[in-house]
Amino acid sequence: MSVEQTHSWLGKAASIDDLAHYIVPLFSGVEKKNWKGILGHLQHHGMFKNIKEGIQTASKLKEKGFYEHIQKEEQYLKNKWHGPDVPIVTLPVDERNKRIRLEFGSKSGLAFQDKMFLFLSSNLDFASVSALITHEYHHVCRLDHLTKEEKDVTLLDTIIMEGLAEYAVYERFGRSQTAEWTSWYTPEQLQALYDKKIAPHQDIKRDNRLFSQLLFGKGYQPKMLGYAVGFNIVKKYLTANKANTADGLSIPAETFLNATL
Repeated sequence: MSVEQTHSWLGKAASIDDLAHYIVPLFSGVEKKNWKGILGHLQHHGMFKNIKEGIQTASKLKEKGFYEHIQKEEQYLKNKWHGPDVPIVTLPVDERNKRIRLEFGSKSGLAFQDKMFLFLSSNLDFASVSALITHEYHHVCRLDHLTKEEKDVTLLDTIIMEGLAEYAVYERFGRSQTAEWTSWYTPEQLQALYDKKIAPHQDIKRDNRLFSQLLFGKGYQPKMLGYAVGFNIVKKYLTANKANTADGLSIPAETFLNATL
């Protein structure tokens, strides 16, 4: 993997639009004319929106040694999970986003099979950054093992992927760095939520409007619904089978589910 020196990108940027020059080539098959859609997608997942604030944060990330820390983390995780080499793109987080501040601790990420984005505040400690990298790189490794095309990925596939990634954080750091949403509901509540809300729709794809509502718990749905249910299923399976999240990288989502019902 290569940790992109994105602080230099920001240092040369007059606007967020200027980042397209560096980011769009990372998306193979995407035409340059579609750059606004790419940047919009990244901002939807937590990338900064104010160029002045972004430049300041990127400079602080460099000064505080974040890039060196990320480099060490990626080498550790690559060796641990025998994972693929992918570029890691570190950019400032949208610190004005209340949901990201309160529910995700001023950090966010986005993983693909061939690249990984980290959206960070310069006020984070290294332990929380390590937790985020662990979560996102586990996604990269899981995607590397999956045979489905993105358009065929279901809600069940996604909640298991999220559950595995956060359980990898729990394995490595314990409760101290594990997301708060993992303890919002009891196992009994999570089983009931699966039965009532997830099970009837577990085969829907991303193009279904219910997908993000159930995954993130938007609207009238319980907060972080899909994430929490997925974590519970993964925890039950791995505990019962005395396995870990490295073992789980290639296990189909249906296997996790069927063994825990």
